[in-house]
Amino acid sequence: MKKLIALFLISVMIFPLYGNANNGNHKSAESEALSYAPQFGIHSDGVELIKDFDSMDEFVDSCYEKGYSIILFNALPWEYYFVSPTLNRLGWEFGEDLLSPMIERAHEKGIKVFVDIQSLAWKIREDFEDWPGNAPSTSDVVNIVSELISHGVDGISEEMFLADWFSPVYNICNENGVMYLHKGIPYDVAWFCNESSTAFEAYSNCSVLMTEDYYANDDLARNCIIPSFASSLNKPYWAKSCPEDWALGSITNMENVLLMRMVQYHPDYIFAMIYNRSDFDEFNPAFMPSLIQNYIVDEDKPVCDVVVYLTNEAGTDDSPKDFDPWQLLDVGFSAIANGIMASGYRIEITSEPMENADTYYVYTRGGWWDETNILDMPDSIVNLFYGNKTVFLEVGGVLPASTPNWKSIRSRIGIASDKTFDTIFDENHPVDGVYDGIAYTHLSDNWFLFNNIKTSDVWGEILSTCSYEGNTYVLALRDGNRIFINGAGLDFNASFLISSILSDGLQSPSNCISATGLVSTFYATDDTPIHIKLPYNVLSKLDKEGYEWKCAERKFSV
Repeated sequence: MKKLIALFLISVMIFPLYGNANNGNHKSAESEALSYAPQFGIHSDGVELIKDFDSMDEFVDSCYEKGYSIILFNALPWEYYFVSPTLNRLGWEFGEDLLSPMIERAHEKGIKVFVDIQSLAWKIREDFEDWPGNAPSTSDVVNIVSELISHGVDGISEEMFLADWFSPVYNICNENGVMYLHKGIPYDVAWFCNESSTAFEAYSNCSVLMTEDYYANDDLARNCIIPSFASSLNKPYWAKSCPEDWALGSITNMENVLLMRMVQYHPDYIFAMIYNRSDFDEFNPAFMPSLIQNYIVDEDKPVCDVVVYLTNEAGTDDSPKDFDPWQLLDVGFSAIANGIMASGYRIEITSEPMENADTYYVYTRGGWWDETNILDMPDSIVNLFYGNKTVFLEVGGVLPASTPNWKSIRSRIGIASDKTFDTIFDENHPVDGVYDGIAYTHLSDNWFLFNNIKTSDVWGEILSTCSYEGNTYVLALRDGNRIFINGAGLDFNASFLISSILSDGLQSPSNCISATGLVSTFYATDDTPIHIKLPYNVLSKLDKEGYEWKCAERKFSV
């Protein structure tokens, strides 16, 4: 039996002004219709699609007729398909030179050519046993990029690059007027820490950040970490998806994901990764903007600053630092993002609190088993807990008790300042919580840790608890406008908890990627109910201020 899944777009069109927010934390909202005309690119991940055409000219001409303005060509999927003395020296297998005729014809048609070189990183991070050739050094990577620039490429693309590669590649691209596109994945944050860097540093050294939205699951919320970094770093954000069976499974499914991103983020470029002529012929990029033009508005959403206060020190087994907290951020970001977006907020990720955000979500290490191994909190973060904005706290380790700043924070979230806790670690066994009488999954079946905080250890308002190995533990706690979320490695279900606390948004758990505002998107990843309060009190304003409801639904099956 096929499951029915749908993308819903709900728009409240108002003229001339939008009403006040339903939640006190929300700003008054003004908006106007936005003329949105994104460009489209096609990603040929290797030569399969190109070989479905009689010639390179026919392929490029067909891309032109479809309206694509960029061809992104993975020119070294296994063999390499351009002249490269460096790859030849490294012993990689040469296929043929397809890049030169592609660039020549594409530039005649006014199409840009980007070359994807992700295999250079895959060679190091994955290194499949039968993959020919040697792994590249940093200087080898720079030389290969230089060779591609000499061929006349307009852009370089990659994923999974090592942190040390970003800056030299970015520099040579900038020197030659070539765009450097990084296809970000959430686990980047852990890789970079293990390489003595951070996403803040690495992502600063590229031209554009892109998501690869391939799977109809909570990755669609987890991937929002990429546009959230892009926003805070002032980098453009682009989107890409794929209709292959291993990915979303159909052109319609891919279109729905891309439509969601178009409404959410208005990316300048949209890419389809297509492997065969049938999908190439079916997908009509020129038709996409017309489907959502009535749902594109320039909305000044309130901002939630997700403050990720972690270091670039991975640590060791004997002296752990931040590698595990970065990994657990990857696991749990789907819940954090969906809870915030379902409440009508825009997310920015920063390493220090930004000024004048509307609410804050602080994620940090805390400490480990030894109280001397603590990441202490700076005054800028401590001050948030003495302000009038809503602030969440989540720690990816032990909640410390031995420094003045941590004692101060604990006193503001309703936890005894001198009580020490152990962490409980588990994997493959999700932890269920109960919030407001509703059961939900708090911690992921991937892996997680939480502090063994009992109800007797707190004086704040207990919001959620769990029963674990015969004990009752506190999972969420509030003291005024300050909320402590216990546990790292949150399950997507926990977005219900976060949204309900933040804005009374999600009323129950749901398998739905939700982003609300003057235009709201709901992308169901499975059969699911959704009960949610929109952030703007539109119903009471319908007759007074001329609101107009518009709703679109695009169904598909898997």
